[in-house]
Amino acid sequence: MLTFDQETHAYHHGDVACGSVTQIIGEFVKSGNFYVNVFTGTSIPAEVFESAGQWGTSIHTMVNFYIDNDLDFASITEGMRETLSQYQKWEQVFKPEVLSHEKMLYSTKYGYAGTYDIKALINGKLWIIDIKTGAFGMAGPQLGAYSQLDKEDDKSRAMRHRAVLRLPKDGDYRFIPMAEHADWPFFLSRLTTYNYVRRQK
Repeated sequence: MLTFDQETHAYHHGDVACGSVTQIIGEFVKSGNFYVNVFTGTSIPAEVFESAGQWGTSIHTMVNFYIDNDLDFASITEGMRETLSQYQKWEQVFKPEVLSHEKMLYSTKYGYAGTYDIKALINGKLWIIDIKTGAFGMAGPQLGAYSQLDKEDDKSRAMRHRAVLRLPKDGDYRFIPMAEHADWPFFLSRLTTYNYVRRQK
């Protein structure tokens, strides 16, 4: 059984802790009062980074309630309504048939866990979609990992198209396909590193 501890942001498969997709990629590390991107060296003040994370979480929660037709519109702020309107515009243009969302999965083959945002059919094609409210530098490997999780869950080799749905605080949405063939191999390389480091502890 797969469980997730919201407070510690940790997955457990049974009694065993397992790495999450974002932990394994390890794009940002905290150093003092900053979060540093390990790939680019870019540093972001901790309060800015954490505030952006809280906003992203609130948008994900809102979209989940909206998909379930269970959103209390009176409970969301004007800024959130504006962001939701961008999601609705995307819906009107792409007409997705949402098959599942916020699905938590575990790979028995590779030993990692993750939760994708949306799985949908668009024009007869299967898509795994990640909602982003800010930067999305490592979205490609992230979506590659989610696609593998979904393949194992469905026991299907059907092609999964991958995309970021960017919902900014202001401005228009962007639907950005992720088609880099190296995304999954890159994730596997990070998984190898992650497991190696864990064994040394």
